[in-house]
Amino acid sequence: MRSVRLRFAKIDSARYISHLDLTRCMTRAFRRTDIPLWYTEGFNPHPYLVFGLSLPLGVEGYRETLDIRLDNEEYPNERVLSELNRVSVPGIRFDEITEPVHKAAEITAAEYTADIVTDGDGEALAQQLGAIVAAGDVSIEKKNKRKEIKLLNVCESMKEFSAEATEKGARLHFVLPAGGEFNVNPVLFVTKLLSMADAADLPYRIARLRFLLPDGTEFQ
Repeated sequence: MRSVRLRFAKIDSARYISHLDLTRCMTRAFRRTDIPLWYTEGFNPHPYLVFGLSLPLGVEGYRETLDIRLDNEEYPNERVLSELNRVSVPGIRFDEITEPVHKAAEITAAEYTADIVTDGDGEALAQQLGAIVAAGDVSIEKKNKRKEIKLLNVCESMKEFSAEATEKGARLHFVLPAGGEFNVNPVLFVTKLLSMADAADLPYRIARLRFLLPDGTEFQ
């Protein structure tokens, strides 16, 4: 038995697949291949599938991770990728397979982009959004471990932020806390930011680019 880490993209229409349905989708995909997936032992065996972090519904992911175990150590990595891509649903693409280096518990942040579409001046919007973040107070509602709703100022925990004009509007680039200990939903952040700019009706598309470790390097 050997452990491997798959990196996959969840984009386009697949971004509306919930995490629970994604797990079911992956399980069905493996069953349509000859990949020797390792199953847990006991009264209710199930395939060993461990995701890095779940994605908020509607958010795309380009470096998502899925850890699996192979019963056959000689089964080629390249064949794992080709078999999964052969049976994968539209919007899910398997790009890479490696040996796990870090544990998912080591993830402390995630890098995102948000593309905002506007018919107006993208440069003006980018400057306005940048000024709001620079002012230091973009607060969202967040539940704590006691299920109490409290206000969280995202600016106090955000690692990076930039805004620039694009052909269709503006693009935001930011790094937010992510992981089991502390996680900030990028959808809540972008929604609040746009409402503060009186631009709540503008369509946007968020993508998670990668997971980060405490030192700022990529989760491997």
